[in-house]
Amino acid sequence: MNILLRIGLFAVGLLHCVHAFSWQDTDNDGVPDLKDACPHTAADTRVDARGCEKSKRVSLCLPTMSGETYPAQCKLNESVSVHFRFARAEVDYSQWRSIASIATWLTEYPIQLCIVGHTDNVGTAEFNQVLSYDRALSVKKVLVEDYGFSPSRFCVAGKGSIQPIASNASAAGRAQNRRAEFIVQPR
Repeated sequence: MNILLRIGLFAVGLLHCVHAFSWQDTDNDGVPDLKDACPHTAADTRVDARGCEKSKRVSLCLPTMSGETYPAQCKLNESVSVHFRFARAEVDYSQWRSIASIATWLTEYPIQLCIVGHTDNVGTAEFNQVLSYDRALSVKKVLVEDYGFSPSRFCVAGKGSIQPIASNASAAGRAQNRRAEFIVQPR
């Protein structure tokens, strides 16, 4: 009897461990939230590998190098950024939803993107230049290795700390400035 109790407790513990390490899928579409480009899909909806309804595509309006929007019928640029931890270039899992949205958009529009990395103003200009470039390169790596896009569809650039979008005087502003952005490259 003692052995059966131990086996039962072991099985219950194992079930809890498996649940703790599984990826959460809040809309139950079969795509983990971290990679779900459409996180609020209705129940019983057929979705593609990115978690979007098969008949519906995510569409973004991205800035171009010339300051216009792409595609041309868009009226407003949409800010899609990947944010980074302080002094880090690794893409955090919390940012995969932004990358999934860009990946879905790239399947809809066969264009080239420039991924531009940025930093806050902490550190030397030389360090921030390298870090910003490495951030852009990390985002490209995810799009190429995890989503299967050709590396030739992307250029990468680092701007260091010279183009902040928020004040570097506060921690919240510095966090907003640690980012990679997407810009449509001319053909």
